[in-house]
Amino acid sequence: MIKVAIFTSSRSEISSLRPLIEKMRKESKIKPMLFVGGTHLIKKYGRTLDEIEKLKIKVTDYFNYYFAGNTKHNFIKSLTRAHEKIGKIFEKFNFDIVCVIGDRFEKLAEVNNAILFNKPIIHLFGGEKTEGVIDEQVRHMITKASHLHFVTCKEYKKNLLNMGEQEFRVHQSGSLTIDNIKNIKKISQKRLFKKFKLNYIKPVGILTYHPVALENKISTLQQIKNIFNALSEYDMQFIVTAPGHEYGRDKIDNFIKKISEKNTKFFYVKSLGFENLFNLIPHCKFVIGNSSSGIVEVPYFKIPTINIGDRQKGRIFHKSIISCGYTSNEIKKSLNKALSRDFINKIKKMNYKFGNGNASNKIVKVIKKIRLDEKFLRKKLISN
Repeated sequence: MIKVAIFTSSRSEISSLRPLIEKMRKESKIKPMLFVGGTHLIKKYGRTLDEIEKLKIKVTDYFNYYFAGNTKHNFIKSLTRAHEKIGKIFEKFNFDIVCVIGDRFEKLAEVNNAILFNKPIIHLFGGEKTEGVIDEQVRHMITKASHLHFVTCKEYKKNLLNMGEQEFRVHQSGSLTIDNIKNIKKISQKRLFKKFKLNYIKPVGILTYHPVALENKISTLQQIKNIFNALSEYDMQFIVTAPGHEYGRDKIDNFIKKISEKNTKFFYVKSLGFENLFNLIPHCKFVIGNSSSGIVEVPYFKIPTINIGDRQKGRIFHKSIISCGYTSNEIKKSLNKALSRDFINKIKKMNYKFGNGNASNKIVKVIKKIRLDEKFLRKKLISN
């Protein structure tokens, strides 16, 4: 039996990890060990540990490294503490391999501990590009430390091979969130609208906007103001979700909370949770902001995404994604396009690129065949 340590520290990871962990549990040759920390444990960020517990996903242990205060220094302090807390987990528990998902900065604590404790690494989902955020550097650092890769599409597989990864290590699985969408518990429109105090008559949109560390053309506050100025001109209602745990998020969070208190067309939530999100999207006219969900999951529903700025620049975009700049006029132009009948009809015919809901099966099939021998453990750089 191969014991797989899986660490999660942010809300976006659960929709991917759920189907994978459930599939692993059904296998006699694999034992998943889930370790939960970061913003999952923090009320300010929606305490998504409650969501994990509701799903009855067994947690092996917890690690709390969070320092309050949205400053770069506190992020470094949190990362330092994460190294220590996760290191204690490596000392306490016996597992064979570490599964790292995504590219958030705190993933470096998992990877560095794995290197020092001589544990091989599985990475979900490398090969992607996000030129507007520091995740870009973190993702590629994880790639070079990892022994096995699962990617969502052929283009991302090619990127890893171009980075010198050996072909036997790189597998195209598709997106795990599509597994989740296909098997999600259905929630009726009536129940959803009642829960979020939505009007049945007015059209609905979802806004999620995160700070962008590598963009400085327009201030973060001005960016979010421009978005709300544009949305205010439309006879619609919007669910506005809190930004993730990143530097600069408090400015956005404070602003959207104040607006939502004053303007009844905006409904603020700390975290929708993936069940609510994936049940709500089919009832929406569009999703707007700069979240990866608008790039990866929303196109599956053939619903328009308005992608603002460069945060997601470099990713594979479906035809349903409309990119625009930060000014209110640019945003309104994109909104009009998303609401047009021609555009809606056009995207109904597009093909989805990130899999068909079978990613967990593909990943587990490969993991079952892992042999922790010298060929697997000793990486070689392949020159192109």
